[in-house]
Amino acid sequence: MTSANPAWQAAASSAASRIAPSWPLDSLLASSPYWGLRQQSFQQAHYTLHSLAGSRLHLDEADYRRQYAAGQISLADLAAALQEAGSGQTPAQWLQQGDATPAAAPARLLQSNWRQDAAGHAGLQNWQQVITQQVSQCCAAWFDHDQAEWQPDRHGGLYQNWLAEMALQPPPSPDATERQRLRHAIAALPADHHALFQHVLPRLEAKPHWLSDWFYVLLQRNSGWAAWCRYQQWQAGLAGSDSSLPEELLAMQLAWEYLLDNGERGADSHWQHWHAAWDAQVAAAPGNARGLIWQRAAELARHGPLLAQLAAQPAAPAMAGSDIHAVFCIDVRSEPMRRALEQALPGASSAGFAGFFGLPLAIRFAGEDHSQPRLPGLLAPSWEAIMPPLEKGLQEWGAFQRAPLSSFTLVESAGLGKAGKLLHKAFPGKRRATLAELDPWLNDKDKAMVSAGRQLNTDDIVALVEKLLPAMGLAHGFPATVLLVGHASHSSNNPQASALQCGACGGHGGHLHVLLLSDWLQRPAVRKGLAARGWTIPASTVFLPVLHLTHSDELQVLQAEGQSALQQQRGQQLQPLLEQVASLARSRRAGQDDMPPTIGADRLLALLRQKGHHWAETRPEWGLAGNHCFIAAPRSRSAALDLQGRAFLQEYHWQQDPQGSQLAAIFGGPLVVAHWINMQYFAAVADPARYGSGNKLLHNVVGGRIGVFEGNSGDLRIGLSMQSVHDGKQWRHAPLRLAACIDAPAALIAQALQQQAEVATLVQQRWLHLYRFAETGMEYWSNGNWQAATLPAHP
Repeated sequence: MTSANPAWQAAASSAASRIAPSWPLDSLLASSPYWGLRQQSFQQAHYTLHSLAGSRLHLDEADYRRQYAAGQISLADLAAALQEAGSGQTPAQWLQQGDATPAAAPARLLQSNWRQDAAGHAGLQNWQQVITQQVSQCCAAWFDHDQAEWQPDRHGGLYQNWLAEMALQPPPSPDATERQRLRHAIAALPADHHALFQHVLPRLEAKPHWLSDWFYVLLQRNSGWAAWCRYQQWQAGLAGSDSSLPEELLAMQLAWEYLLDNGERGADSHWQHWHAAWDAQVAAAPGNARGLIWQRAAELARHGPLLAQLAAQPAAPAMAGSDIHAVFCIDVRSEPMRRALEQALPGASSAGFAGFFGLPLAIRFAGEDHSQPRLPGLLAPSWEAIMPPLEKGLQEWGAFQRAPLSSFTLVESAGLGKAGKLLHKAFPGKRRATLAELDPWLNDKDKAMVSAGRQLNTDDIVALVEKLLPAMGLAHGFPATVLLVGHASHSSNNPQASALQCGACGGHGGHLHVLLLSDWLQRPAVRKGLAARGWTIPASTVFLPVLHLTHSDELQVLQAEGQSALQQQRGQQLQPLLEQVASLARSRRAGQDDMPPTIGADRLLALLRQKGHHWAETRPEWGLAGNHCFIAAPRSRSAALDLQGRAFLQEYHWQQDPQGSQLAAIFGGPLVVAHWINMQYFAAVADPARYGSGNKLLHNVVGGRIGVFEGNSGDLRIGLSMQSVHDGKQWRHAPLRLAACIDAPAALIAQALQQQAEVATLVQQRWLHLYRFAETGMEYWSNGNWQAATLPAHP
């Protein structure tokens, strides 16, 4: 950027940095919509959101009072929360008071909100909706590279495209005089978005000390598109460059403020009221923290019993060997399956590891101009695997479906040829989902998946794999069979299907990663290279790629080209045992999600499969709803507990990590990913209007892969749909900050935090709660010190 006014640039950059990125539909990994506010404390961020965006970081007091009446929050929980907040009140005194935080958000402090129409008549023109709609439609056309066949002229940038549209379309005002004024004002707007700031700011005389907040509120007017622009900027940053898109979007919003300013500056003018309101906003004291105290009490109520159970579990030595060792993703949906495997196969052990299995790859179809990252959104891919192109016929058919006027000819051209497919979707079968159904963005050829791994040389593979083995619980020898278990979900007619996939795999299934890694670990050349570095894998040890289908809780040994006879034989032997394990894990779902409590095993499996196939099913599975805990410890710390699919389980043995490097990697990777997931679900319940995507039944895809509208217009909707967190009667997710429980000495944790400044900030600002296993019980990190954790008693 080049400008003679660095003050507005700094304010614009600050405002944009508070907006968190939102990922596209083909890689809809969970992300925290509050990530841009992480430098503020959780409490201060609540005040910022409430005053500037009409949002908040807690539920209504009525919701908490219902939990209290039901015994889900106790007086002990409230007492502990009040003590943490520094309140001298007793719970009884506090409960007698009403909620002083207004349920409705304060009015947005936007100058354009104050101006109704040219004559000053309220209700004739809702400028907020007009601006949101106009900017949204412009962005939808500009960013669409995959859906519409008729594309806009993209000479210049987003702001220039918007300006060209504004010059062509009639100004949205019912008054002829006002329309004429707007035409002249539009024609006078600068062609460069930097010049727009210099042109507009002197006219509106915004004061420097509230410039950043004002810009933030302007971006929030189209918060969905602001999140998409931040995603573009995020991706550019991973590639070592930058993007001006957030600033251009801000320029469009700022231009609207200028256009709606009538130039009056009298004592009772809109401009004077606007300035006075912002001055009052800046000077206003923070609101009360009553809702946040309830929020903390709710967290203590859920975390306390779990922490008490964890504190009672002994630490056992690291695994010395077993017949079967299964490495699962840390995803909360893996926890019930791991428990079932350990119960059904007493000779088996399990470990938790990030679901992308440390393979930092992206895939690109031959002939395509963009790749799909298959790793956590925090990271940039280290290599790109070129995949075979999609079949030509499918590409041509897709183009025909998208072509202009195709809606008038599609049915006539397709005739009855589509009838079978429609009937098939209307009456879905009860078969297991295929790999192509689980990952529609990949070819359905297994050999194409494995071919991606043949694009690295042996030395690179050995260097990569050597770092993974100890983290997967294999530091003390190799069992006869190692199961590498990825996971994937299947749902039909669901634009947000990626949100149910593996977040560590970039919102895709994990089958590509386990196929690659198992293929590598079976190669003689790779084993020879590992042996030279001290990792001798016995010839009898077999690595099997396994897929956990989370919607139906099935375990499937994957077959791929090039597998050895021993791999195939071992897979055939284990498949019946894994089916028993899966049946045990599935049994917990009887009586849930409209399933009869006495349903038979075969019928239960058939219905769960059907939910994934049926194109009218709005809740194929609950995904990661209910998550609230992250445990980095040996499996022995949690093996005896039923964590009910609510905990991320990361294998960690501090005795093998004298420098704390493994723990630092866990903090910077899996813990941050778990925090993002936790905050995405938190936001979808705490503020579904802003950080949820509304009713799934009304979704319309924007730009093929960008996101969704709820209906046919409005702002881009981001986050989870209502059906992902609510069952029609009640919330299926409680918005609780993550409790991270680490089995490591205090000094090692401090060392790891020093290496991961972002995580240290999250802990210090209380975006997540940090606990550790100590000899005397669980300890809590508070204000830079460890103290005995508060564990309120619960029945």
